[in-house]
Amino acid sequence: MRAAHDISKTAFVINVSRARREDVSLDVYARLWVTPEATALWEDLARDVYPDDDMSSSLRNRFYLERLRAFAARWERPACINVAAGFSMYPYLVESPARFVEIDYPHIVDYKRRRLAAWEEADVLPRREVAFFGADLSRPDDVEALGRALPGWAGREGTPAMVIMEGITYYLARPVLDRLFALFAAHLPADSLVAFERWPTDAADYPVFVRLENYLTARFGWASHGYTLLDAADVAAIPGFAVQESMDMAQAERIWSGTGLLADRSQRLPIFFTVLRKT
Repeated sequence: MRAAHDISKTAFVINVSRARREDVSLDVYARLWVTPEATALWEDLARDVYPDDDMSSSLRNRFYLERLRAFAARWERPACINVAAGFSMYPYLVESPARFVEIDYPHIVDYKRRRLAAWEEADVLPRREVAFFGADLSRPDDVEALGRALPGWAGREGTPAMVIMEGITYYLARPVLDRLFALFAAHLPADSLVAFERWPTDAADYPVFVRLENYLTARFGWASHGYTLLDAADVAAIPGFAVQESMDMAQAERIWSGTGLLADRSQRLPIFFTVLRKT
């Protein structure tokens, strides 16, 4: 793994949350990535920032999983492209035949590829068709390389593809995010989906966000000016796409948990889910 300032270390922490609330996340394999270091970091985060991250991260997993399952069931062996895949386990949670592409930092995908291969060989995981692509999205050359690879992943006889950008849009510089959407618009077949979540421009009005911002700055050196914040109007204006679905975290909790932990905005991160359809 990279140095302590690398925010990608939080990828392990998310699996702790998903494993703690498996009833919500439906991620029966998240526990495979749980380590003592990740658990300690989760406890640190829960104490200083957000005691309900297990619910929040599990709901986030559930949102993308439900959309992926529906998409894979609708189309014949479609491509499912996960940008900033971290240690999510979507290929193993979707039963319908699909082709998966996992994109993340090279050191993340190299480690993940080895672990998944070992678990498949040991019959801990079912066999899946998964390709890996190492990319640092802060590097323009890597973004363009991703764009060149897109047609090969997504262009199978015009079958729509689905892209997930989980937990990443707000950490990307706006020009990088705009370029990714432009590449998706240029290379994805019609009716393809792009699913992601955003933080809005009033994020600082959410106390949990302010605590998280301070935590990431202190722990990982992530400066506050590094966030890209998007409102609904920004999303609706993305060229080449139409908004198919929008949902906030409180709505997701009502659907998949029935609890009210995140009902008040003072108790949740300002997470808004969006699904775009390629026009």
